[in-house]
Amino acid sequence: MNKQDRNRLPGWYKSGEALLREMKETRVPEGMLAIWYLGQAGIAVKSGDILFGIDLYLRENDHRQLPQPFTPEEAGLIFDYCLCTHNHEDHLDSVTVAGMAAAGSKTRFVVPAPWTGLMEELGISAERVLGAKAYEELSLDGAVLVPTPAAHEEFEYDDAGNLTCLGYLLRMKEASLYHSGDTIEWESMAADLTPLKPDIMCLPINGSDWKRKHLNIIGNLDAREAADLADECGADLLIPLHFDMFAGNGENPAHLADYMYADHKGHKYHIMVPGERIFYLR
Repeated sequence: MNKQDRNRLPGWYKSGEALLREMKETRVPEGMLAIWYLGQAGIAVKSGDILFGIDLYLRENDHRQLPQPFTPEEAGLIFDYCLCTHNHEDHLDSVTVAGMAAAGSKTRFVVPAPWTGLMEELGISAERVLGAKAYEELSLDGAVLVPTPAAHEEFEYDDAGNLTCLGYLLRMKEASLYHSGDTIEWESMAADLTPLKPDIMCLPINGSDWKRKHLNIIGNLDAREAADLADECGADLLIPLHFDMFAGNGENPAHLADYMYADHKGHKYHIMVPGERIFYLR
C-alpha cells in the first residue's frame, strides 16, 4: 500500500499521513478541545499542544473490520500520552504500546496499576509508565487524570486490591472528558460519576447477548444504558464507542440516535466517523 492510498482507507474519513499531520498540526482554539475518533474505543484528545490517546488499537491483523489507520511507530512520534483502561488487546495492545515506545521517548503511558509489570515486560522503561489506581489523581502536563472503577463485567482486583479495569476522567482547563473503557452499568454508577462533572462522556454501546456470552465475549453498556447514563450524569455531549471494529461484537449506532430522539430530545450526542475531528466548546 502506497502512502497516497493510506490517506483514505475504506471506512475512514481520514487516515495515514493526512490524519497524523492533522493531529500534530491542529492548533486548538482557546477554550476548545479537539477530539478524533480512531475506531473501537480509541480516541485522541488535544488540549493546547498536548495530545492524549485513549485505548489506541493500531495492530494490523485480519480480525479488524476497519484497516489500520497508521502504525504504532508513527503514533509514537506525535502522542504525548497513551492511556489504556485495561489489558484486553483492543485497549492495551502490546503491539501498539511497544511500537509507540520504540519510536522515541515522547510518549508516556498510563495503565491500571496491575499492568505496570506488563509494560516492563514489553521493554518500556518504568519512568515512562504511570500506574493508575481508582480515584488517585495523576497530573499530566497541566491536566488532571481521575481514574474511576469499571465493571468488566464485574469489578476485578489484583492481589494488592487494585482494580484491573478502569475508566478515566481527564480534566483539562477547557473541559472534562470521561472515557469509561469497557464496562457494564452498576447500581451506583451514575451517582459515583456525577460528582466528577463530566462535560463529555465517551461510552461503549455494543451491549451483550447470550450468543456473545457463550463465546466468552464480555459485555458492555448498550445504547440505551449509555444514553441514560450520560443524561443522569449531566454530561453535555455523548460520544458512542465500541461498535465498529469486530464482526459479532458491534452495534448499529443508529439505535443510539433513535433512542436519543425518542427519550432524550435536546441532549447533544455525536456519532463520529473513524478519522473524523470535532472541536468541543463547553
